Amino acid sequence: MEGGQPVTDRNRLAPQDGQLVTDRYQFQSVTNCNQLKPGLRKLSVCMVAFALFTACQPAPPTKEPEPREIHTATYDLLLPADQDLSRQSGKALLILFPSFGDKAADTRTESKIPDAAVKAGIAVLLMDFNAHILMSDAELAAMRHTIDSAITAYGLNGSNTFIGGFSAGGNVTMLLTKSLLAEPDPLMTVKGVFAVDAPLDLALLYASNKRKLERATFPEHKGEAQWVMAYLDSVLGDPAIDSALYEARSPLMPTATSVKPLVDLPVRLYTEPDTTWWRVNRGESYQDLNSFAFERIHGVLVAAGNTRAELILTKDRGVQHGQRHPHAWSIVDEQDLVQWIERLSEHR
Repeated sequence: MEGGQPVTDRNRLAPQDGQLVTDRYQFQSVTNCNQLKPGLRKLSVCMVAFALFTACQPAPPTKEPEPREIHTATYDLLLPADQDLSRQSGKALLILFPSFGDKAADTRTESKIPDAAVKAGIAVLLMDFNAHILMSDAELAAMRHTIDSAITAYGLNGSNTFIGGFSAGGNVTMLLTKSLLAEPDPLMTVKGVFAVDAPLDLALLYASNKRKLERATFPEHKGEAQWVMAYLDSVLGDPAIDSALYEARSPLMPTATSVKPLVDLPVRLYTEPDTTWWRVNRGESYQDLNSFAFERIHGVLVAAGNTRAELILTKDRGVQHGQRHPHAWSIVDEQDLVQWIERLSEHR
């Protein structure tokens, strides 16, 4: 024992100055703690700042549920994620027909309409039916049966049906619509119809393709004209001779008789009359274009009393398979079309 304090490993005199090691140890501990305090304070400040930063950050966006997709041999169906399949439900039903050589998948690739519509809560039926500018009664009946079956199977809202098509699909659209309007009690109630640069007036189509064959220019595009002429000659004949048959069988012509079934229906006719493009790339004049036919048909619809017939002329919107082309799905403003459907769906 030294100085009344037991000398242990920690309580012993330092040989140099006689100070107890215990005192020095305690002093060094206090000194070390004091040196740590600024670092701890900085760490605390950083932790508080981090907590405040994370608390102020907006919550991560909620991913919208994907629409349900049903693919069959005759159509593709896009359903809003929240649609009840056990009963007839949903905001509306939009039926789309492709152009002459396309399928349902091509419609979705070339047009933003399907995805914009289903995002807005509208079921979209993308039909595979193509390669028709005319339809027989049997074909129309089969088409109605296919669509009716889809409505029943998936609880689609057939009471708010809208039909549209591009090019030859526009012809199918108008023929199907007329057929439905003639039925006394169809499963589908058509609330609106639209065509996108479709060759509705078959008499004009005949004359236009006849002029195309007579021109010496653009031989690479004469094959289609030859097919059209041969087909119309075999089914309807020459419109100069069989004008009444053309009026009866064409999807729409600029005559009071042809447009009469659509007088009370909202109708939209979309076309992009880029006369420069058609002259440079096809050698065609305005009188050869679907735009010319649409202008005349719209005029007759309005004269017949249709106050909801719209001729929608676009500019520089047409893109077909990535290339500039005024004959395209893309001329339709998909958001404006969806709003049109929503407005008309509210008036039941």
